[in-house]
Amino acid sequence: MQMMINTSQQVTQVLTAQLMQHLEILQYSSNELEQYIYEKANENPLLMVEDAKVKKNYEEIIKLASITSNPTSRKACTSHDQSFNFVEMQLAQKESYEKYLLEQIPLHKNLSQIDLKILTFLIRSLDERLFLDVDLTIVADQFKTTYAHVEVLLQLLQTFEPIGVGARNFKEYLLIQVDQDLLAPQLAIEFISNDLELVSTQSFKQLSKKYKCTIEEVKNTIYYIKKLKPVLTGDKFEKIPYVFPDVEVKQVEGEWIVLLNDHHLPSVSINESYVLLLKNDSNYKYYYKQSMKDALALIQGIEQRDKTVYELIRMLLETQVGFFSKGMEALKPMRLKDIADQLHVHESTISRAIRGKYIQVPHGIYALQSLFTKGLINASGKMDSVIYVKKRIKQLIENENKQRPLADQHITQILCEEGIQISRRTVAKYREEMNIVSSFNRAHA
Repeated sequence: MQMMINTSQQVTQVLTAQLMQHLEILQYSSNELEQYIYEKANENPLLMVEDAKVKKNYEEIIKLASITSNPTSRKACTSHDQSFNFVEMQLAQKESYEKYLLEQIPLHKNLSQIDLKILTFLIRSLDERLFLDVDLTIVADQFKTTYAHVEVLLQLLQTFEPIGVGARNFKEYLLIQVDQDLLAPQLAIEFISNDLELVSTQSFKQLSKKYKCTIEEVKNTIYYIKKLKPVLTGDKFEKIPYVFPDVEVKQVEGEWIVLLNDHHLPSVSINESYVLLLKNDSNYKYYYKQSMKDALALIQGIEQRDKTVYELIRMLLETQVGFFSKGMEALKPMRLKDIADQLHVHESTISRAIRGKYIQVPHGIYALQSLFTKGLINASGKMDSVIYVKKRIKQLIENENKQRPLADQHITQILCEEGIQISRRTVAKYREEMNIVSSFNRAHA
């Protein structure tokens, strides 16, 4: 009886470890997976990696470039060369991250030439932390457009990788990370927006009382906030690969075809010569079994990753036909839960499947995460995108009686009558995000 129980526990542990490795592999982008494969191959003699690429890092290139043929002249010019190399490296780093960000600009059909110019200007106005180092009012004046127009383009820049690029301050840097994490705690945004000092002092009771939540919820939220990424610096971009689409979707003779871009990845197989060498040696029996288990887990994990990503894209093709044909302007609101329910998997699985991955479609390259848009449930049970709701609020304000401007509560009532379920607080939030003052200030403007 006892033996049966122990056996059951051991099987459960093995399955859990295997599942954890599969989930780890699922969240890797193509570039990360390539690096992971090489690392595993170095650790495991049973793994055979073919077509491995020879890679030179940035430091090696700089070292080779600084070598001169004349030792005497090199010694005499050491001080000058060091100064020159430092400046050269700084310029190279700036060009590197600028190029990396410029390549992420989606080829939207609705991005005009002025939009592209403003986006490029914003990218070139980032400081060494990758924070925006220019006021949006100045940008609006320079390009003879509105503040709201520039802000929309900044919000687009803030969806680029690495997460947090384009923030105007540390608080916004944290908020961008939370906003792009679809599994973030519900209270994280409010804690950062309103009570960052209380978070830093770990004022559990005070936050619990203010937000009417449990101490445990407060602790979990604070722990999450403290685990967010620290501020980036421009030199981080040396190590960041350029955007490479993990999957391509194209139309062939009227049908959509899904292609996984894994041809650049090394092929992984079992090294039969090492299997024969270790399998028959009693001294390495345990080592052989562990190595074989790890090797098979890697191969199966890669296969499972490809299968999950493929099924996800096929599901997107069914639910987002307009996006693939027309672009982002035709994207319907969609949540992680919507796709997870249809694929019969957990939301966290979809979150891992889209993390850091890009899709190439006929009209451009997009981050998979950008296809999951927030929305509000309307009367019919469907979602209206936040972009649509903001546009509707702006229309109502533009057409209001200037002598008797619409209050937020009145706008809320109109939207509810139109079938959009929204609170007065949310209306006020969207209005402020569009840089529109309150009805009182509009009346006295």
